[in-house]
Amino acid sequence: MTEKIARGIWPALATPFTDDGSALAPERVAPLVGHLIDQGANGFFVTGGTGEGAAMQVDERKAMTDTTIAAVAGSVPLIFQVGATGTENAVELARYAAAAGADAIASVAPVDHPNDLQAAVQHYAAIGSATDKPFYVYWIAQTADATITAEQYLEAMEAVPNFSGLKFTDSNFYFFQRLVDLAGERLNIISGPDEICLGGMVAGADAAIGSTYNIMPNIFLRMRRHFEADEIRPAMELQAKANRVISTMMHYGVLGALKAELGMRGLPVGPPRTPNTQLNAEQQTALRRDLDALGFSVE
Repeated sequence: MTEKIARGIWPALATPFTDDGSALAPERVAPLVGHLIDQGANGFFVTGGTGEGAAMQVDERKAMTDTTIAAVAGSVPLIFQVGATGTENAVELARYAAAAGADAIASVAPVDHPNDLQAAVQHYAAIGSATDKPFYVYWIAQTADATITAEQYLEAMEAVPNFSGLKFTDSNFYFFQRLVDLAGERLNIISGPDEICLGGMVAGADAAIGSTYNIMPNIFLRMRRHFEADEIRPAMELQAKANRVISTMMHYGVLGALKAELGMRGLPVGPPRTPNTQLNAEQQTALRRDLDALGFSVE
């Protein structure tokens, strides 16, 4: 049986940059991490999509690794996403994170061969064999091989050393539930889409990793507690509230809105990097107005 590192609610940690976005701002990591741990976050997924790993240089990702590990100081587990770059760089980042004290390593599909399971397995095998840490696949709907069954996927992944779980960012929860059912206790399976977090719990997710958990971890932590207590109706109400927030953020661009909102709360993390866009002052005022108009606390 795989040790299930990820349980509960994990923010996909936003990466703090300087105000002009040109460099990592290490001094901004600890306040954000400390705030989220105080709120009850059960772990962090670092330099994934929300963490803008694809927009960072290898040296920046190494610095974010060191800074996050120091800020967390072992209080919660950490999974570092090392993909969204060439396999050679991903292997280098995996080894660096493992040596620095990561609890696990993860990777998206190879950037040059999306939607190709055979190419993905080769990419994952290189990363998985680079360390003795548990290895997680970051499944994203747009780059996954949609032609396969859950059985075929798990069979192919037997070739990947240290394969221990996956983060599933996809709305195909039939496929997700099949993975849960077939894997049993062998894999640590995590849901990705914030807007159907409760659906992931119902399908058997051990944990959830999401972008908006940076600004409203309490809504999702309460949702998880209600679900575990078999209180489905309050959990549904919290998912509906979360989705009102998410819908509002989508109007402005989720990552830009997320980073702006953190800044307005006294947790500056700088702007997002391209292809995401920064909110201007007028948009930030409108975002705050729209979130306040929801009539409940976004936290």
